[in-house]
Amino acid sequence: MGTLAAGPLAETALVPQAGEAAKPEQAPLKLVVGVNDVYCKDSSCKCIEKIATRQYAEFCRKLKERCNIELDLAYFLEPYELDKAFLAGKFDAVLCKPWLVFHRPEGRSGQMARVADLQDLHGDTGLWGIVIVPKDSAIKKLSEISGRPLAIGQPDAYEKHQAALALLQREGITIPNDKLVEKASCLECIDLLLKGSVDAAVISNYALTADCAVDVTTPESFRVLGQTEKIPLTSFMIDLKRVSRDDAARVQQALTGFAGAELPSSMSGGGFVKPVSWKVPRAIP
Repeated sequence: MGTLAAGPLAETALVPQAGEAAKPEQAPLKLVVGVNDVYCKDSSCKCIEKIATRQYAEFCRKLKERCNIELDLAYFLEPYELDKAFLAGKFDAVLCKPWLVFHRPEGRSGQMARVADLQDLHGDTGLWGIVIVPKDSAIKKLSEISGRPLAIGQPDAYEKHQAALALLQREGITIPNDKLVEKASCLECIDLLLKGSVDAAVISNYALTADCAVDVTTPESFRVLGQTEKIPLTSFMIDLKRVSRDDAARVQQALTGFAGAELPSSMSGGGFVKPVSWKVPRAIP
């Protein structure tokens, strides 16, 4: 079975220190931001257009009007395309799954900070992996997948790779290396499961309701045996070598300052909140 990456744990959330709160003056601040948001209409597949309804135009207009902060957003349908542009140094900030930023040294992870987490359509900020089997499977308990073929995500998908391996270790479940299959997407893992090539799969918790899998199957077709730890789903992350900590704290206060009636309906019920603590290995071999 695969092993977890080692390395010193590092806090990813920005916690403003004394004197780093937003200053009274409102000097213009512009950030170029790369976006890959599961629930955003402009960065999601057409197959979930009825679910991915969030749009940022009105929120950005209000942010500039009230806080003199301008966000120049560039949308990406595929995370790997955002990753490529991010590595090329095109953005001051990114809005996406945190692991996309923190999963490797060349990702500039040492200088990135999560200033806000984004709620999903139900007000949740969490992301986790779920272990599923077909509804008619003879496997009834998580422990019963030990020794059986299992599909998980690749290392760039924390919730269905690192978190999945941690769950297996915690539960004393062993999967032989020749029976552990890594796939790039949840849909590929589900496809292997439906074809009987594996007995169980680990997918993202939203995959059966807000991903391309909605075109081929339903949540009712599977049984959930267990879930991994919760991590942030989508975070606004700022490059602290391109933006000062004072300005990062200002952006944090501004983003999280919209709530209730102030939050545009186009945000689909999910606004920004202060980032939860999340510590991950800084460098992944």
